[in-house]
Amino acid sequence: MLLACVLNPGVSSAEVVIKKSSHAGHLHTLILVDKKTNLLHIAHYEPDDSFKILKTYHTTTGKVKGDKEEEGDLKTPEGVYQFTNKLLPPRLGKMFGAMAFYINYPNAYDQIAGRTGFDIMLHGTDEPDRLKKDFDSQGCVVVRNEELAELSKSIQLRLTPILIFDHLTPEFQNGGRDEKLHRFFDSWIHDWESRDIERYMSHYHTDFASPIKGKNFDRSQWRNYKNVLTKAYSKIQVNASDPFFFRHEKYTMMMFTQDYYSERKGGGHGLVSRGTKILYIAEEGGEPKIISENFSEMVW
Repeated sequence: MLLACVLNPGVSSAEVVIKKSSHAGHLHTLILVDKKTNLLHIAHYEPDDSFKILKTYHTTTGKVKGDKEEEGDLKTPEGVYQFTNKLLPPRLGKMFGAMAFYINYPNAYDQIAGRTGFDIMLHGTDEPDRLKKDFDSQGCVVVRNEELAELSKSIQLRLTPILIFDHLTPEFQNGGRDEKLHRFFDSWIHDWESRDIERYMSHYHTDFASPIKGKNFDRSQWRNYKNVLTKAYSKIQVNASDPFFFRHEKYTMMMFTQDYYSERKGGGHGLVSRGTKILYIAEEGGEPKIISENFSEMVW
């Protein structure tokens, strides 16, 4: 079990209070969409990394089958996403029903892959008979208004994941602990704290790209940025709690609560922060590598 610490800028590292992390006692929900069966499941993330299906709804998805590639192709994207905004009438068009949640397509992985498009949503409808059809949207995921009202109670903007599959096989529907990913994650944290830039960067994908602090970094720029910080700090402490792994056949999106503490060479505190780190992990040469990452001060 990884450890977590709560950090305050006014305390030294010796005074940091360490506590164990656990998913138990928290209702962390996610949404699973199966385009082949046109089913949407709301599930609970269990302590052993498995998914417990709580309820299932019928949905309709894009009129054109396949993974979304470009604007206007009428396909529903496949991958791991989160919800960015919630819209209600009168700001919401009549055809979208009583409520809509924007999905962050194209996400960081999609952008690296060159995929385009916008305004992909999970929304209701003013025509309930649309749900009798399996493929009747312009790329969105559509459910009945009353069902979306139920789902909305479990959605936390910018954090709750929605995993969309061409076909949701038992391997992904049930979640489950992936030891290879856990070892990779623990090794990444260890090498980050070691301040060994070469070992740290060995965890990053050749195509890494990520917007950090308003600037877009490629792998080389990220290495230079981190190398500057490594030379400036005498200590880096990264305590990770509540790691969540959302596996998809294309990549894995990972979330965890990050408590970061650093000390400057010559004395004094460096950066102290707490929030949610999100990693996009894709395989390269048969090994998991971080292809993008971002940080939010929100905590799931």
